[in-house]
Amino acid sequence: MHKKSGYVSRYISIVLICLIFFSALIFGFANYLFTQAYNQSEKKKLSSTLTAGIHLLDAYATGWIGAKKLWEEVNPVLNPGDSFLMLLDTRNNIIAYTDEAVPYFVRLDLENVIKQVKDAETTPLFDVSMDNSTALITGGSSISGTVIAGIRRIGFSSIIASFRLRLLIFIVGAFLLLLILVLCTKRHVEKPAKILADASMRLLDGETIEVNENLPGEMQEIASAFNHASRKISRAFQDLKYEKETMRLILESLNEGILAIDANGKLLHENSAAKMLLDGSESPATTAVHEELRRCIQEKSEANQAGKLNVKGRIHLYLITPLPLSTGQPEGAVALIRDITEQERLEKTRHDYVANISHELRTPLASIRGIAEGLRDGMVTEEADFQRCLNIIVDESTRLSRLVNDLLELSGLQSNPAAFEMEKVDAVELILDLHDRNLSLFKAAGLTFTYDLKKNSDGEIMPLPTIISNEDRLAEVLTVFIDNARKYTQSGGTVVIGATQVEASIRFFVRDTGIGMDEETQRLAFDRFHQAEQSHSDQGSGLGLAIAKEIMQKM
Repeated sequence: MHKKSGYVSRYISIVLICLIFFSALIFGFANYLFTQAYNQSEKKKLSSTLTAGIHLLDAYATGWIGAKKLWEEVNPVLNPGDSFLMLLDTRNNIIAYTDEAVPYFVRLDLENVIKQVKDAETTPLFDVSMDNSTALITGGSSISGTVIAGIRRIGFSSIIASFRLRLLIFIVGAFLLLLILVLCTKRHVEKPAKILADASMRLLDGETIEVNENLPGEMQEIASAFNHASRKISRAFQDLKYEKETMRLILESLNEGILAIDANGKLLHENSAAKMLLDGSESPATTAVHEELRRCIQEKSEANQAGKLNVKGRIHLYLITPLPLSTGQPEGAVALIRDITEQERLEKTRHDYVANISHELRTPLASIRGIAEGLRDGMVTEEADFQRCLNIIVDESTRLSRLVNDLLELSGLQSNPAAFEMEKVDAVELILDLHDRNLSLFKAAGLTFTYDLKKNSDGEIMPLPTIISNEDRLAEVLTVFIDNARKYTQSGGTVVIGATQVEASIRFFVRDTGIGMDEETQRLAFDRFHQAEQSHSDQGSGLGLAIAKEIMQKM
């Protein structure tokens, strides 16, 4: 990533540019002022020389001085100012001149100069250049004639050049000094700024960091404010991390699946229950839920959406809820997945339960009503038929009574929260008692009914440890299994009841040579009104195993 220049660097660059600009401006302005001052000084000297020449010319014209004295005044022994004169009378004849000025006068167009001097309203200036020097020449006139004055500027160029060089050296030195000062200031300012910048980046990465507040100037206040903000942000990070981890644990502990995506379809969260219910993150069921989530976001739906999935024979209900922003636009969507297989099965069982009760009650009632109406209408006249009809009514009433009693018992077991009274039970006596009470029924059905208890070498039954249970309810459960074994074992078969010790507990069992149960019957064996062999003549109410299950759950 390209790193942009910092504020301090930009500020220093602007300062340096300004320094360069002002240095150049100062150099130019100082050079201009010096040149102007030098020229003004030269012009002032020249003006003095011109005035002196006019006075000499007027003195000569009036006779105050003679020609010799005039030449001596025009050609002084020493001429430190390098000034020179040329005096002309009214007819432009040369009266006197400075010998050293002859080379400059030779180069002048004298007639043109005299004409300009006489015609000019202000004093004209002329520059005359020699090989190694220049001269500044002017002229003036009076009633006595014309005066040409000049001043040599032998070192003018070298003086200007020397001044410019010295000025340049001074400005460059001052600039370098300021540059060093600026760079030192830059390092001095950038160091704490870099410290704060590095600390800010580490703070954004989640680190808890504080900087040294012993910084120069306003940086100390900034560092103090940064440390205060760092502590608050660190606490906020910790709280957010704790809340996020708590939320993750809560979502992971749910039995319902949670699947959430953002507005771009990116997965935000998927708990373990969702993976288990949808058969993995790449399963067709997961893909289908993702499609529904994206459709909810694209349609900008505000209402919850629901649907069902069949995953490996299990029925799952998913409820999709949009996650709106403050503007109302969907930020994402979340799906709640719940396994409703058992609910669906229980709902179907309730429907079947009501239907079965209706059917089971309707059959004996229809038989009783039909026979009773026949007796009322005198349709049965023979005594034998009359007794047979009464026996049918008694049998159907008994069957109806047994069905109602079983329903009441099952309902009582399911609705009564009280536990059974527990007592000491002798397993051997219980097995022998059940054998004796049911032996005659098995003989009548042509079945062999025996018991299986461990015996010693003398053939005596060995005692079993006493157990804590409810003897009546335990006998009722075993009776259900004994009755089923008798009903579904063909004539000539064998039924065995017994008990054996398994570690610290007693296992009761009923074993028979009957027709057995297929896989479907095993799965539905404990459902109400389910009967395996519908063609069997000795059918019960279909509630026995359901009652046995309820009893065992209560115990």
